[in-house]
Amino acid sequence: MKVVSIADRAKPSEKQKGISIFWAMNQIWQFFLAAVAGGDDVRIWQTSDRDGNTWWHGCDRATGRSIDAASDGEMRAWLDRRYCK
Repeated sequence: MKVVSIADRAKPSEKQKGISIFWAMNQIWQFFLAAVAGGDDVRIWQTSDRDGNTWWHGCDRATGRSIDAASDGEMRAWLDRRYCK
């Protein structure tokens, strides 16, 4: 499991620089999602990569932390740590 800050996620990686149009479109989409969501809610969403693997993503806007998890179990553990301290 990898937890990174939102500020670090905003920086394009070397891989993202190669597909800058998609990165830019994603940033615009994330801006609109954030505007609609409002507040300090935890956001969770699911994506699939080219190989058909499912990835879970979460963003805790109250703490500025985010996660990219390979399984729903990892995502649940991340949520448990946030709410069951």
